[in-house]
Amino acid sequence: MPNLSSILEGNLGAIGFPDVLSFLAMIRKTGRLTLRQDEIEKSVYWQDGEIIFAASNMLEDQLGRFLLRNGKITPEQFEELQRRVTPETRTGKVLVQMGALTPKDLWWGVKHQVLEIIYGLFAWHHGTFSFDETDTETSGERITLSMSTTSIILEGIRRLDEWARILEKIPTPQVIFARLPVMEGQIRELELPDMEIRVLEAVDGNRPVHEINRILGLTEFETNRILFSLLSARLVKDVGVERIRAPVFLDVEDEPELLKVTATYNNMFSKLYEALDTKVGTETASRLFGKVLGTPDGNELFGGLTFDSNGRFDENLLIANVSDLPVDERKRVLDDGLNTLLSYQLFEVTQYLDPGVKKGVYRMISEMKGGLE
Repeated sequence: MPNLSSILEGNLGAIGFPDVLSFLAMIRKTGRLTLRQDEIEKSVYWQDGEIIFAASNMLEDQLGRFLLRNGKITPEQFEELQRRVTPETRTGKVLVQMGALTPKDLWWGVKHQVLEIIYGLFAWHHGTFSFDETDTETSGERITLSMSTTSIILEGIRRLDEWARILEKIPTPQVIFARLPVMEGQIRELELPDMEIRVLEAVDGNRPVHEINRILGLTEFETNRILFSLLSARLVKDVGVERIRAPVFLDVEDEPELLKVTATYNNMFSKLYEALDTKVGTETASRLFGKVLGTPDGNELFGGLTFDSNGRFDENLLIANVSDLPVDERKRVLDDGLNTLLSYQLFEVTQYLDPGVKKGVYRMISEMKGGLE
């Protein structure tokens, strides 16, 4: 183990975090900067005056939670990760083995996780810090980064100023925005950056902020910052918050039948989405798949329904939407409604599929429907 020697320590109430970073970059040392605030401890690792890694004991800073929050893994993948990971295994390696991340995605995740840990320290106005020097870097991580300390300081200060204002308008990633009617010519005159145009195009009145993160591969802060700008420019408006329903438990005698119907159709939609995603890509597939929800006119069964990143819907929500009907009508209404929605979805999706894939999709759906009879 490298021999650590403390060469700098102090209180963040007397010396600000940006000044600590500037000093360490100037003296070009290798070692670990440890910062403590009550029970929280964060470490920033340096090599020759450049930041190469950061770590935190806060749950929300863990790699898996960061990836979940930014739409890089699904809740189901996160739950599977929790079951598989051990103190001896690395989160990133487990996610790659699961097929939840590619090595490229893992690099993106580690880089931005490290940056978010550091940016969070700019809001610390009390606590202690100490820098322990060593001849070799001590993070023990295989993925390390080389970052410009000056750029980090500038971005951290700017984020600190912006984040408080952003959270007033976008307090949760479940907020949904819709585009305001603006002429295309007016938008062109604004000369928006490419990424702002992509975020604007992703806003559809149904998709919450966290879904836009996932589709465009942005961090939570990047998406919120752009949406805040679009909101300030009156190009979008807040239309509500994503509806999240708790599990619903119906009469014992018909709950298994209803769950069988919803689970079977969920598998159909998921397979159909997978075929579409393979053909046209995630962003287009997500847009096309969500579009069909506005088609079945006035069908209250689909109130609040959305498709997730795997083309699946909330089964509990649909069961809740038929829970007020007489017991002998629930299954029929559920089956008829989902069959109609699937028909619309097939019409929309199969025009993008190759003949062989389309034939396989219809065969798969026929077999799954047979299981309901």
